[in-house]
Amino acid sequence: MSKPFRARAVKLGLAAAVVVVGAGGTAPGVAAASASSVAPRVAKAPPPVDHQLCYTATGLHFKIPAGVRLINQFSRNGFVPKISPTVPVHCNPVAKTLPGGKVFPITNPNAHLACFPITPSKPQPTPTVTVANQFGSATLVPGQPNILCVPSWKSLTGPPGKTPKTPPGLNHFTCYPVKKASGAYHPPRVMLQDEFAHAPVPAQVNPVPVELCLPTEKIVGTHVFKIINPVEHLLCFPVSQTPTVRQVWDENQFGTSVVTIHATNWLCPPSTKKIG
Repeated sequence: MSKPFRARAVKLGLAAAVVVVGAGGTAPGVAAASASSVAPRVAKAPPPVDHQLCYTATGLHFKIPAGVRLINQFSRNGFVPKISPTVPVHCNPVAKTLPGGKVFPITNPNAHLACFPITPSKPQPTPTVTVANQFGSATLVPGQPNILCVPSWKSLTGPPGKTPKTPPGLNHFTCYPVKKASGAYHPPRVMLQDEFAHAPVPAQVNPVPVELCLPTEKIVGTHVFKIINPVEHLLCFPVSQTPTVRQVWDENQFGTSVVTIHATNWLCPPSTKKIG
């Protein structure tokens, strides 16, 4: 082979290697190093769901837009319920301490829940579920959805005046009344502390749950409030009295209102759910 021909062949070979690499292929001895330098993408864990301590309440000055659609694991196609503009339940994130000293701290202190009564326009699916948390595991039979809990800013002194109107890091929840079919929960006497209490206070949790709250996607017009943590639900148990305040201001996508606090109502620990 002549020297000019050999030089031309070498140039063509290098050009072919460049084309292969540029097209996403591998050239022998060239692409191995670049492929090994690409780190795998690790999925980011969703933010945890805090325990919620809920109170009976009265909030009257919210405005509900038309056509709010709710989508969750029971109603995958969604439904448009009638939503009352009143708030009969207000929930605070709460720190829980077990008798052995283990503490479940508050991770998102700004994220509260304002809960609105809802009535579905037609019956919704309510499959039997098994729900587990730190108190135990039981099979529950849900009724029709009756509450929508909306992430809300809260202030003890006046309207929060926050932007955006929804505090980050907390799901919307659709809640269903439940009856226990089998299994049991065994809650110990716990210590609870939220913004209404100056120090942890003892509380007794009733072992029979009353509401199961599912992470929910809410659609209002073209605005979609997506599910942030699809795994952790809230299972609500009646709880003994803890300190209260007279009133708070709640602010969310439905407006801002003074909310009068009446009495301690539920403790809702994060829970996992399995259908069937």
